[in-house]
Amino acid sequence: MMKVVSVLVLAVFLAASAFQISRADPPNEAPPHRITPLMKMKLDRSKAILEGLTLEDFDTISKNAKALKLLSLESGWNVLQTPEYVTQSQEFRRTADMIAEAAKEKNISRATLGYVSMTVRCVECHSYMRKHR
Repeated sequence: MMKVVSVLVLAVFLAASAFQISRADPPNEAPPHRITPLMKMKLDRSKAILEGLTLEDFDTISKNAKALKLLSLESGWNVLQTPEYVTQSQEFRRTADMIAEAAKEKNISRATLGYVSMTVRCVECHSYMRKHR
């Protein structure tokens, strides 16, 4: 259990660090974009997975991982038409499947590692999108 908590703390730290780095915009740069409804849903589902992990609520973990995969298939998800973006999206779906599978197996460590991997993928993909828009 301590290992899981350590991984969760690391995941939150990495996500917070990435967020802080992305928020360090130069003073004359345009203000950040508003969160789209699709992004809001994605964030809500991601938060629900984290809550499920902390409570070892495998149904919540699985349900929200599956919902994230479905969101990634929505037309609004495909904002760039590049091979890299397609690959990023495929990897995101693969990771969501891994989280759902781990939850089905009641493997909290594997589900947690999947969540960390998914979080890193999200940060990397959003960074890629900002550079290529």
